[in-house]
Amino acid sequence: MHRNTAPICDRIGASGILDNGGMGSHAAIMHNALRDVKRLLRYNANYALGMDDPAARLRIARLRAGFDNAKAAAQSMGVAVSTYLGHENGSRGIKPGQATRYAKKFKVSEQWLLYGTGKAPGTDGDVTAEVVSILEHLPPLQRAEALGYLRALATINDSR
Repeated sequence: MHRNTAPICDRIGASGILDNGGMGSHAAIMHNALRDVKRLLRYNANYALGMDDPAARLRIARLRAGFDNAKAAAQSMGVAVSTYLGHENGSRGIKPGQATRYAKKFKVSEQWLLYGTGKAPGTDGDVTAEVVSILEHLPPLQRAEALGYLRALATINDSR
């Protein structure tokens, strides 16, 4: 039997419906998912996002607070854009005083921001910022495959 091994994004038709070549189950879709996508779906989101890094947590906190870009967040706090960008991209460490300012603005705890301890933002069920962060860190082909997989899941859930 011939198995359809094309990337999942290539099997999404113009209507947005997965042309899965007869593979209707979740297990069949997962078989073709990339290893990293499987890991993201299986393990703790903090592990998957690599949020053991204050810069990554700062970025997640900014997104959860509703700032689409780092420049807007920096300007809203009166912080030099270059300084904030250095904190968010990890090229500069975040000092405790800056962490206090960021934590208040983004409504997270300083402990979570600096050390990853305590409740993370977005653990109330809304994972939009998490998904955005994951997708932005993927190379274009993997991003397309992940989006295709998410669309396929949405289509499967809509048909139930």
